[in-house]
Order: sequence, then structure tokens, then C-alpha cells
Amino acid sequence: MNIDYGHIILLIIFIIFIIFLGIVSIRAFKRHNIRGFINSLFSGIVLTLSIFAYIYISTIYGHFILVYPLDLILIGHFLLMLLIQLIYYYRAKKSQEDTQPKINEYKSSKDFTLDQELDRKAVHLLGFLLIPPYFGFGLLYYYILAFLLNLFNIPPMNIQPSLIPQTMALLGIITALIFVMVPEFYRMYNIKFCLLQRYMHILRKDEVDAIGPHVNTIIGVIIPIILISEPYLAVGTMFSGIMADSVASIVGKKWGRIIFNNRNRKTIEGLIGGTLSCFVLSYIFYIFNYSLNTSLILSTICCTIFALIDIASIYISDNILYPVISGISISIVRTFFI
Repeated sequence: MNIDYGHIILLIIFIIFIIFLGIVSIRAFKRHNIRGFINSLFSGIVLTLSIFAYIYISTIYGHFILVYPLDLILIGHFLLMLLIQLIYYYRAKKSQEDTQPKINEYKSSKDFTLDQELDRKAVHLLGFLLIPPYFGFGLLYYYILAFLLNLFNIPPMNIQPSLIPQTMALLGIITALIFVMVPEFYRMYNIKFCLLQRYMHILRKDEVDAIGPHVNTIIGVIIPIILISEPYLAVGTMFSGIMADSVASIVGKKWGRIIFNNRNRKTIEGLIGGTLSCFVLSYIFYIFNYSLNTSLILSTICCTIFALIDIASIYISDNILYPVISGISISIVRTFFI
């Protein structure tokens, strides 16, 4: 496995992201935002671990997952996003209007109305973006790119057919990470210069000076994508938890009566709704590729992890905690017991 210049540049970009997350965590700590400090720091740790996971799995494959020229495409995405954000920055700076978005005054999720909670949970719709690369669109993009490479006499991509969905999914999620991380640089400097500023009015107070949930959600699924190559297993594991969190919040807000966590106003009804939806959604994907008993076991693992994380309600965002823990757990179970 030879290290190319493209991967060296990608590594530098990731290191920049990790350093930035560290700086944000220090900033949150200085402002006595402990939750923001822990979440930003943990995001940096997970991003660091994703690098090691990528190297480990690439060593097993005998080549980098993101084969040439996919690494160069990601570098191009980074430069493109920098350009777009810079254009937005100069336009916002030149404008005489006060584009400063109104930051909410809510202290925690318990203070959001149902409509506001729905706006917040819209970020979980990112989970649907995991499905196309694994089922059809990833393969389509691969063939289009292969055709273009052949047209210009560029060396072809050497990807095993069974690994194409995983490779395209990783390409897509890192692109998404680049597209949200670059504007975050500007949000920490001055929110009105952030390209995604119109989303920022639904941040919690502890997220204003720290990494937002959209970044946590994307970083959280990188390791599962790297560790799990089978499409149904990968999507079932990640998608179920992302959507279950939304179900738990909405059910809790609308029908919740029995509170088990006063700090976040979490309810038994929300917990049950989220846990059941996690089980059902994961099972729907697993059953396509595994036996009934195996699917039941895997789904039980997923919903149990979701329930424990929801009950614990620690400071680390479940947007990142669930996919990381479930992805590693399912990967271990698949390796040693399936």
C-alpha cells in the first residue's frame, strides 16, 4: 500500500479539522460551556480514531479505500467549499445589512416547542443520504467516473465490485464533512459570515460556542462506514439510530408524560418510541442479508445500545455517540460471531 500525495494532503486537511475542534473545545471550556467542551473534544477524538480505522481497514484491503482519483476529488471539494465560503464572506462583509441571525435563548432541549424540535431534528434527515450511495447511486457515480477516466486516458480506479458501495459512501460522507466544517471556521469567528448561518437559530445555548449537531452527526458515521463494508449491515446500523433519536424526541414532546430525566425532560414514552423504531428500522435492513435469528440479534444489540445511551443522557451528543458505539459493536459481532 503506497502513500500518495493525495492522501498526504487529505491527512493534512483532517489534521486541520482536528486542531480546529481542539481549539473550539478550549474556547467552550473558557466560557464555562462544559457540554460544548466535551462534545467538541470528543468529535476531535472520533475524527482522529477514524484516521486510524481508515489506515487499518485499508491495510487489510491492501490499498486505500479512497483509491485514486477519489482522494483528489475530495481535495477539489475542499478547495471548492473554501472558495464558496470566501465569496459568501466578502458578500456578507460588504453588505450593510445586519445579517446576524437571532440566537435562541433556550437553555436545553426541554425548552423547545414541538415545532422547534422538528426543526432541530431535521438535521437527522442527513441519515437518508446514507442510503443512495449503498443502493444504486454509488454504483452509478462509479460508472460515470470510470467512463470519464477512460475518456481522458487516466488510470482506472481499482476497486473490488463488492467494495464500491462502501467507497462511494465514504466519499460522500467526507464531502459532507468538508461542506459543514469549512463554514464552522467562520461561525466561530463571526456567525454572520458563516454560509450556514440561517440554520444557526435553532442551536441550543451550549452549541452556540461549540460544534453543532450537524457536524456531530456526520463525524459519527465515518467510523461505521469504514468498518462495515456490507451495505445492508452498514445502513441498518447507522440509519436506525439516527432516525430513532428523532422519533424519541418527537414522541417525548408530543405524548410524553412520565419523565425519567429532569435535566433534559426525557420521557419513558420517548425512550420506548425511539428504542422500538431503532429495532424495527435496523431489522428491516438486516433481514435482507441475514437470517431471521441473526437479524433479531443484531437489531437487539442496536436498540439496546440506543436505549442505554438515551437513559444515560451524558454530555456527549448521541448524534455521534450512538453510531460510533453501535458501528464498532456490530463490526465486532460480524467479525467474530457471524
